[in-house]
Amino acid sequence: MFEEAARKTGAWRGKNYVALGSSFAAGPGIAPRAPGVSRRVGRSRGNYPHLVAAAAGLELTDATCSGATCDHILRDSLFGMPPQLTAVRPDTDLVTVTVGGNDIGLTQYLLARRAPAPLRLLPAVARAADAEAALRRVDGVEERIVEVLEAVQARAPWARVLVVNYLSVVGPESPRDSVVDRTYRVLAEELAARTEAAAARAGVELIDVRTPSLDHPHGSRDPWTVDFYVPLPGQHYPGAPCHPTAAGMAAAAALVLDRLIDVPPVR
Repeated sequence: MFEEAARKTGAWRGKNYVALGSSFAAGPGIAPRAPGVSRRVGRSRGNYPHLVAAAAGLELTDATCSGATCDHILRDSLFGMPPQLTAVRPDTDLVTVTVGGNDIGLTQYLLARRAPAPLRLLPAVARAADAEAALRRVDGVEERIVEVLEAVQARAPWARVLVVNYLSVVGPESPRDSVVDRTYRVLAEELAARTEAAAARAGVELIDVRTPSLDHPHGSRDPWTVDFYVPLPGQHYPGAPCHPTAAGMAAAAALVLDRLIDVPPVR
C-alpha cells in the first residue's frame, strides 16, 4: 500500500512540511527513534510524517509529541518542547494534524482498563479508567480541534492542511468483546465524528485512517496497532502498548500520499 503510493508521488508540488500531533503521529516504540529529542517525546523516524516526507521529497519539521493535547499545539510546552504551533511558518506548504485523543483520554482509557489489577488501584490509573469522564470530555473536543486548525491557517494562510484521524486499536469485533472494548469503540467513534466536523468547519481536508484500520486490529494477520502489554527487559515490541505499529504508520502515510497525488491544493 505505502510502496504503491510512494511510487506515484509527484502530482502535488510543495516543499516545507510541518507535522503536528500526538503519539498516533509521533510513533512511540517504533524503531528507529528520531534523534535530537527526549525519549519521552516518543518520536520515530518511521512515523507517517517521516514516511510522507521521504516519499514526496519534502523538508519535514516534525513537531509531534506523545501525550500532546490541543493545548500543547497551541500554547503549552511538553517534555521541554515548545508549543508545536511555533513550527508553522508563513512559508509552510503542508501541515498534517493528528490530535484530540489525549484531550478525551482515549488511549489512556484503554491502557488503564487493560492494566494489571494492582496498577488500577493507583489514583491516576483509576481516573483514566473512568469512561463517563472520558465521554464528558468528548463534548468539547470539536471546538478545541477547530481552534488548532484556525491557528494553523492564521500562521500559514497558503498551507495545505490535512487532518489525519486516529487508527483504531480495537476492531468492530474482538475476541474479548468486553465492556472495555465496546466503550473504547464508542469513544473512538465520537472522536472521529468530532474530528470530521472540525475539519469541515475549518475548511480543511480529512484523511480517514480509522475506517480502514478497523480491518487491521491487534491480533489480526496484518495488525496496524499493538495490544496492551507490560514491557519486559530485553524484549522487542512493534510499538508502544495500544499504539500504531510500523505497518499502521505506513498505511497512514499511504493514505496521505494518495490525497497529495489525487487532489491538487487550491491556492
